[in-house]
Amino acid sequence: MADHMEYIVSPWEIEAYVQSLNVSTLDDVGTKSWLDFHKRLTLLNQQSVLEITELREESVMEWFISLKKVPILIYEAIQIDIWKHKAFPLLIDLNGEPPNTFMMFSVLYHEVIVISLLENILFHCESAQTIDDIVIDLIDYAVEHVTMLFDEKTFEIYERFEIKDPNSFLEEILEKLKIFEFDIGMRCISILYYLIEFLDSLPLCAVSRMLAIHDIPYLFAQLIETQPWKKQNEDGEMLTYDASWRKVKANEVGKINKREGQVWFGLRELLLNPKCSPYYDITEHRLSQLSKLQKYLHEDILDQIAPLIELKRWLSYLNITAMPSSRASCTVHVEVIPQIAWRRKSVHYAKNCLKNDALNVKKSGIVADNVK
Repeated sequence: MADHMEYIVSPWEIEAYVQSLNVSTLDDVGTKSWLDFHKRLTLLNQQSVLEITELREESVMEWFISLKKVPILIYEAIQIDIWKHKAFPLLIDLNGEPPNTFMMFSVLYHEVIVISLLENILFHCESAQTIDDIVIDLIDYAVEHVTMLFDEKTFEIYERFEIKDPNSFLEEILEKLKIFEFDIGMRCISILYYLIEFLDSLPLCAVSRMLAIHDIPYLFAQLIETQPWKKQNEDGEMLTYDASWRKVKANEVGKINKREGQVWFGLRELLLNPKCSPYYDITEHRLSQLSKLQKYLHEDILDQIAPLIELKRWLSYLNITAMPSSRASCTVHVEVIPQIAWRRKSVHYAKNCLKNDALNVKKSGIVADNVK
């Protein structure tokens, strides 16, 4: 039967592909070697999705964990995110309208690919043993992108440029970027949930980061209120998001969306886990936000996720007996941003990245696929 299986990357190539992965640098972005790297990650992601969809042995995940290559994915996501905020605007300022969209799409889609791979791999608790302290960077990254789900205008690139031609390459890139950002934000909900699920395997600084710095229970409570995974189309039909927007079927009405379920389970774990309570004071402000969750914990929800009964009891008890903490805690964070170095790199990209290098495009043999 195995002989009739279809593969995007053959079993004997998966190990070699993963083994060959190394952290790229910003100077590499857009070069022939980077496009080859991008192509390998694309194929590995497609193979990973295929294995999960067809319930096969997850070879891609196993090799990433055994070869300890998961941190590379985290590094790549953060690097492209920085490129997007620092280099991309300067590229447009210095060069104006890009001559084509291929290179920009490839770079921006690279982030989607690595986050998709991370989501698939972090589903397995074994991956926690390979990320160590870099988990702090991943938490910061994920929280930033989940926060953007509340208002896409928080992404300053959208408002930076004056689009004179609605059919221009730049407008096409920005519209595609909105789609990418939303998809990444949804996947980051899953990533945060997986990290919460195996907190016991993560360093204590990860717990502190989630609760004391980012206040993820508050963030998740806002997600339950806004429900960005649902919307109505122009005809008034309800749509739900799971890698793409689709109509809610008649037998799915009232059922919990995958992301919604992850948010509820994440809230339960963070608020009821004794390991988390020392890092999370119930202030008056937090109490007012968490109390709003009670109205969403109705019978339909509790019937589908029975463990949430404990969370509802805890919230009711909290409302009656909680004395909001008055203990003031303030942590000072100092961050140095190397703006000069970034500008130098961006000028370098402006001279090289946007060149219409037809040879690299032809040799790469890839096109940034649409996110459906």
